[in-house]
Amino acid sequence: MINIKENNLNILRLLFAVLVFFAHWNILTSQELLNPLFHLSGFAVDMFFIVSGFLIFWSFDADQNKKHFYIKRFFRIFPLYAILILLQTLFYILFSDGTLLQIGKYFVSNIFFLNFLSQSVATTLSGLHVDAINGSLWTLKNEVIFYIVVPFIFALYKKFGVLFLAVLYSLSVIYMFGVEHFGMTKLLVQFPSQLRLFMVGVIFYIFFDKINKQNIYPLLVLSFILILLFSDNSYFKFTLYPFSIGIIVIFLAYFLKNIQIKFDFSYSFYILHFPIIQLGLYFKLISSNPFISFFSLFFIVLFLSYFSEKYIEKRFIQLGKKIIKRDANVTN
Repeated sequence: MINIKENNLNILRLLFAVLVFFAHWNILTSQELLNPLFHLSGFAVDMFFIVSGFLIFWSFDADQNKKHFYIKRFFRIFPLYAILILLQTLFYILFSDGTLLQIGKYFVSNIFFLNFLSQSVATTLSGLHVDAINGSLWTLKNEVIFYIVVPFIFALYKKFGVLFLAVLYSLSVIYMFGVEHFGMTKLLVQFPSQLRLFMVGVIFYIFFDKINKQNIYPLLVLSFILILLFSDNSYFKFTLYPFSIGIIVIFLAYFLKNIQIKFDFSYSFYILHFPIIQLGLYFKLISSNPFISFFSLFFIVLFLSYFSEKYIEKRFIQLGKKIIKRDANVTN
């Protein structure tokens, strides 16, 4: 039997974040490179949601104390996010042509993960290819909603079994067909569209002991064939696609050589890369040479991500653990 604790999930999350950087750098700096590596961000984000569903459901299954679960999730995601929103707001205070009311709206909307209500302030970034200081943040809203509902999904799964998960998956698919039918394509990146991706992660966690070398390889081949043939087909994209890329995630995580890493700055890398590129463009600090542009920005983001994980993320995660330990001692 495969050991669920021996996996490549951390390095996969970092790889997904890097692939998103590749695509965003290509778009924001108007390079228009055709190399496939610069066009995989959609797959990377979808796979990240699946990994998140797998890990978060696993986390709650290991400690079903709702209070402890929410404390862990809060200190894992919010402190760095809040610092970033404060810094982005400070940028608008110093350089924006907007009013204090507009800046206030930006801060309030974004601090509560409602980024779609205010992605920028006035015309500050209108001269750039994308008029948003951090276009990556839309995914966090989906993550937060999933965090909130996980304990309830877990309880209802225990009561009704896999049928309940299938119903949630189906409702997510129905929602996607509905918004596409009515031409509201922007809603395809809003919750509950991503619920089906989270559910695939949950389902793979629940049936993890059923996965082995005998069934993973034929499923992997089938998944690649389906993606290659039908990746532009809405029916496939909405229904079977999540399971196809989920198979690929499980294969990469558990059927390749295990690579141990002592750091995990995928979250920092993901939420920092977009504003770093945008600020470089705004202040005209980015080289016109694509090679220099790419590697200079990449290593700046890499350095800041490492710094953020070591001095911000880890410290707040430890604070959360201390609060949980203190609460457990009081309870006992």
